[in-house]
Amino acid sequence: MKFIYLLPFLLWLSLLLSACTTIQEKDQTTEPASWKQQQKTLGQLQSWAINGRISVQTEIEGGQADYLWQQHNKTDYDIRLQAPMGAGTTLIEGRLTGVSLKTSSGDELFDTDVDKLMLRLNGWPVPVSGLQYWVKGLPAPGSPFEINKWNKTGLPAVMLQDGWRIELRKYKKVGELNLPGKLFINRQNGEEVDVRLIIRQWQPGLNKAGIKAAGIK
Repeated sequence: MKFIYLLPFLLWLSLLLSACTTIQEKDQTTEPASWKQQQKTLGQLQSWAINGRISVQTEIEGGQADYLWQQHNKTDYDIRLQAPMGAGTTLIEGRLTGVSLKTSSGDELFDTDVDKLMLRLNGWPVPVSGLQYWVKGLPAPGSPFEINKWNKTGLPAVMLQDGWRIELRKYKKVGELNLPGKLFINRQNGEEVDVRLIIRQWQPGLNKAGIKAAGIK
């Protein structure tokens, strides 16, 4: 019976919190003065390595994997995806001439567009080409974007680009850089696709030898 009497109070509290949240988001839609310098600084970061976990959920299926992403320069990268419980490994090798993909089951695919390649493999899109920039808290170049929410430190919190909503969370200080620790990415149109990327470790400016020396796996 006591729970019944609490319902009006809980409803009032939820409406109040919702209103406060709305006001907070509205106050943070103005572009901070430091944003252009942040873009310039992070735009110079061409080589890096991250590892963590990625999960993808569609309307009918989903999956997750541990990953290691090694970005060697603007065009060249290697991504290793390891499914849970040793279920299989996928290797993605991106180069200027195109992208190749190999699975532990023997499948091999090639395409000049990594997003088309992932669509062929899975049957649903994963925006790898955009992720190369979004993991740094930047929009991908050459495509319209909108940042409609900033966090308290003047960094992008919610960004819209290429039909995706990118939520950037848990920024961490890495050297002199502020870099995201979590990305929640949702497809805005078409089939529902939700991508969650957790970054356990950030290593800016490393080549292959540096990655190995740093113990990134």
